[in-house]
Amino acid sequence: MDAVNRGRALLAAAAVTLAAAASSPLLAAGYERPAPVAAVLACTAIAAVAVTSAAHRLLRGLGPIAVLAGLPVAAIGLVVVAARAPGPVREPVPGAVDALLHSGARILTTAPHPPATVDLLAFPLLAVWLAGAIATVLRRDGRVLPALLPGAVLLAGAAALNPETAGAGYWSAALLAGAAALVLASAPPDAPDSAAAGFTVQVRAPEAARARRRPLPRVAAAGTAVACAVALPGIGAAVAAPGMLESWPVRASDPRRQGELPDKPREVRNPMAYLSEWSAAPDLPLMTVSGGRTPLRWVALAEFTGTMWIPDATYTPAGPTLPPAETVPPRTTRSTVQVKVQNLPGDWLPVPGIPTRVDGMAVGHDAGSGTLLSLNGPVAGHSYTASGTVPDWTGWRGTDAMAASGTGFERYLRLPPGAPARLDEIARKAAGDGGPHQRASRIAEYLRDSYTFRPGVPGGHGYARLGKLLVPPGRRGGGATSEQFASAFAVLARAAGLPSRVVVGFGPAHDGTTVRSGDAVAWGEIYYEGVGWVSYDPNPRKRSAAAPTPRPGDRTTDDGTYRDDGAGDQAGTGARGGEAPPGDGGGYAVLAVPPLVLLLLFLTMVPLLRLRAQRRSLQGAARERILSAWTELLVAMRLAGLTLPASATTADVSALLAARLPGTAPGPLRRLAAQVDAAGFGGPVTRQDAAFASAQVRALAAGLRRSSSPLRRLAWWSDPRAPLWSARPSRLTRRARTGRGK
Repeated sequence: MDAVNRGRALLAAAAVTLAAAASSPLLAAGYERPAPVAAVLACTAIAAVAVTSAAHRLLRGLGPIAVLAGLPVAAIGLVVVAARAPGPVREPVPGAVDALLHSGARILTTAPHPPATVDLLAFPLLAVWLAGAIATVLRRDGRVLPALLPGAVLLAGAAALNPETAGAGYWSAALLAGAAALVLASAPPDAPDSAAAGFTVQVRAPEAARARRRPLPRVAAAGTAVACAVALPGIGAAVAAPGMLESWPVRASDPRRQGELPDKPREVRNPMAYLSEWSAAPDLPLMTVSGGRTPLRWVALAEFTGTMWIPDATYTPAGPTLPPAETVPPRTTRSTVQVKVQNLPGDWLPVPGIPTRVDGMAVGHDAGSGTLLSLNGPVAGHSYTASGTVPDWTGWRGTDAMAASGTGFERYLRLPPGAPARLDEIARKAAGDGGPHQRASRIAEYLRDSYTFRPGVPGGHGYARLGKLLVPPGRRGGGATSEQFASAFAVLARAAGLPSRVVVGFGPAHDGTTVRSGDAVAWGEIYYEGVGWVSYDPNPRKRSAAAPTPRPGDRTTDDGTYRDDGAGDQAGTGARGGEAPPGDGGGYAVLAVPPLVLLLLFLTMVPLLRLRAQRRSLQGAARERILSAWTELLVAMRLAGLTLPASATTADVSALLAARLPGTAPGPLRRLAAQVDAAGFGGPVTRQDAAFASAQVRALAAGLRRSSSPLRRLAWWSDPRAPLWSARPSRLTRRARTGRGK
């Protein structure tokens, strides 16, 4: 190989490596620390190209097998990643197997920006490896432009997986454009074809031979021009596109939102059921909090069944960095707290405001409510650090705020049948006229002014309890706890046409450190377009003496304990209950169906295409039949691993066949060569000649197959290159050029 061809080969190898690694920035942008992930993916692309190139050289003529030959190296790399960044299974080899089986499902059921563990890296790593390996085989078989296709397909998949990381996507597109520039720079000049069957008559003049000695400057100049024409605009687009398209309203949907974890039924104590008990025993230490005096949100409850409010429970495993909220209030302050849980029940994590990051615990995140759930069971005895943006409503008048409605908000307006008869009348009188914010404020004011906070009253917050509590505006009502007042606010707001929900949380610790049961409180929230959820405090300031400790028989039927068996799942938010264990791939077995279908199509279509190509030697005019038969013979020679110099004639081909198949009579070979020369150069041929050529080629192809190694015989009818060679005979002339003679 001269210097020019060596340079072209290096450029082509660099092009396929760059194409395979082009998606690395976009794939890495979906993790907590993108830089290390991008580096690992880029190294994977380099290793895939190098290993597959070596395998292709050793397995000459068996290109697809070279892709499979490199997979053991990829598996070893996956085990190394499992040792350095383990997932749920800590041992390297079992962890790699677990990641291989569940990586795709876990990526779809994990919130964006998780830590890079092997169970979340296996799928991208293998995808990059396969893209590099397939591109290498295509490139070494002379299909340089199609070698860009695996990288382009992988880039499209990465864009679908991370639609919100547009900046990294532009850089990935620029890298793919750079790979295309290298491909164009490395492409050799096409040799002219003089016949459909791949005949090429080469005449080497002395001038042409001398001209070949100094092409390197021209190649370098052409490569530089192509790079400037393709790569520089691509890089410019990557720099300019983010600013130009930032305001474009069209946004792709995140596929993770379609792949929430399947939840399993479990006994859950409604968080609102604790409020009455805690109000009667306010000194129980629940947790210690340091880092700032700020209220903490515990659980948001959006669905009302008529007997109780149910917390949202579509939790997606999340990394330390949580996905941003769809709507952020106009004014916020950032808060970070360190929490050490003591006697707090349940699996929910108290966090400041809208949570943005949690360190120290594996959590599930409910995007709709912002609620966090421990993936390791009850939070008691655990410590963690939580950061969030706390809304600041100081000075906010809300005169122009519009209550959200329409698709996606029906669940926040729904009231089940069985409401007290006077509920609508009380809601209408309490809300009055005016904008949504003014009406919501009047409902909260009505509850604060008409009732008394009475610790220790029997629990319950459904229709039965509210029917006994609520009185028309202007009259004096009885006493209750924040459990009843928050529920009353949300129910009255929905009756007044305002989308609402209930939130349970904790006020700042009185001593600045220890949050006690008496700090627990519930409030209501209303959703406004462009603003988000706005909090309203319906709890009266006036307190009465504590009620007697309730006996079990004092509770109503809505005692706050429910079995989450999926009954009454009407809100459209998915199954309720706890989180499914990480790695539960249930429901994702269907992901294995498309690869199996493609494999069956591959195993079926390739032999059918081979048979279709062979039938061309049995139909049509005599000349076309002979040339088609000769093409199939050249295909069989390539499948058998035979190579010919570019200057080989039909006589050279016959000699090579005679050497490979010693039992073949020389007479039929000479007759076949003469018929092919006649058909290729316009000589007379008959239908009998075509029939002889077809029969002779079938016999020679069968002999070549029998004389091949077991591996080649196994791949004989499934090699996908054979139909391509038959469809484009000129490709065969790179190894077997034929002609009448020199």
